Amino acid sequence: MSAFRPRRARSSRLRPVRLLKLDGVYRADNIDSLISRWREPYRLMLSVPWPAFLLLIAMAYLGTNVLFALLYLLDPRGIGGLPEGQVAGFSDAFFFSVQTLGSIGYGVLHPVSPVVNGLVTLQAFLSLVFTAVTTGLVFARFSRSRAEIRFSQVATVQPWDGMPCLTFRIANVHHNNLVSAKVQAYLAIDERSTEGETMRRLHRLELVRGQAFLFQLMWTVMHPIGPESPLHGLGQAQLREAHGEVLVAFEGIDETVRSPVYKRTTYGTSQIRFDETFVDIVRDDRSEFRCLDFSHFNDTRQR
Repeated sequence: MSAFRPRRARSSRLRPVRLLKLDGVYRADNIDSLISRWREPYRLMLSVPWPAFLLLIAMAYLGTNVLFALLYLLDPRGIGGLPEGQVAGFSDAFFFSVQTLGSIGYGVLHPVSPVVNGLVTLQAFLSLVFTAVTTGLVFARFSRSRAEIRFSQVATVQPWDGMPCLTFRIANVHHNNLVSAKVQAYLAIDERSTEGETMRRLHRLELVRGQAFLFQLMWTVMHPIGPESPLHGLGQAQLREAHGEVLVAFEGIDETVRSPVYKRTTYGTSQIRFDETFVDIVRDDRSEFRCLDFSHFNDTRQR
């Protein structure tokens, strides 16, 4: 494979863009509408924050009770247990629905007509489904791994064994054991064909150590910028001109809960620092053990 060289043509007309956001999510317009998200309720209920999740469950719970309260009012005399001569109103029907849906059974309000008995049977069945679905969603959210992976805010181009290397750090914040960990890195850059067409291309960056059987604390990831590297011969000015961007993906398995862990990030041109090196975070406390000082996790210095 020959070293990559971006073509210089009409680059000034192209606005600097990034393929991924800072949190590693792809940038895309007019593809994921709100309606399309509601078509996949399971994915939606797992991806929303906890306050939104609880709000959606509460809305479904209240909406179900309101709906059945209105159905019960089709036969207001079918709800027994009210004072003599009183007909069930909306509040009576609503709280009767709440008792039915929750299988509370206080015994005060009870069905006395075939219509209301039929509706109670239907609501009791829906109660089983609602409880099962809600329990499954809560369990799925709690069972997901809480491993937190943190990438360094910047990447550097620094020498290692006489060869420049693209370097960035990954930290396992919770210090739980992650097994079968793997990191992949790609260079996203604008290429221009001889016909004048511009295309965003991805080039894989080979890493010195892209896999680790156990990841506990910190990982320094390096890509040697040799003659075969897509970054060979490209400085910060050339990367900026071609809208260069380094995309990084991490995956591993949380040993505690046996669930996969994924994390993505991106380094734009302004986050790639040439002729700088990361500050050493290993601190010697003159004891039997050494300490990692993560307060300098993102710090760099001039070579």
